[in-house]
Amino acid sequence: MKIINFSKRFLDDIAEIEKQSFVNPWTKEMLLDSAKNAAVKFKVLIENKTVAGYYIISTSADETEVLDIAVDPKFRKRSFGQAMLADIKKESNNKKSRVIFLEVRQNNNAAINLYKSFGFKEIGVRKKYYKNEDALVLKLINHKESAL
Repeated sequence: MKIINFSKRFLDDIAEIEKQSFVNPWTKEMLLDSAKNAAVKFKVLIENKTVAGYYIISTSADETEVLDIAVDPKFRKRSFGQAMLADIKKESNNKKSRVIFLEVRQNNNAAINLYKSFGFKEIGVRKKYYKNEDALVLKLINHKESAL
């Protein structure tokens, strides 16, 4: 397993994982627009020369937001989500970010359990964030920076 920067050659695979993972998936255009944004870090997890997952984060001032994260259903339950969260934390540290935020579908128990096992805490609810479903807002204090 390795986590590398996004390249357009991964776009079709990422778009397919998006479709398999989300009710309202990002389009290829949305993914490409994110990759062009200087405030965004877009990384891809590769396993045996195959796209197994990816994440997109944005850091502004001292806060990082997870905009998108997914693992291909064929690769789930193999610690790839944890590996990407660890990489997100590293990228966040590199940007001197104190906190990491994300939203997760309220009924996505597998993702919620993963995030909470990594140290994320629930801080709120966004009503109807996913059209007919609420989102939990989670926050992770970046301990390396919070000690300053």
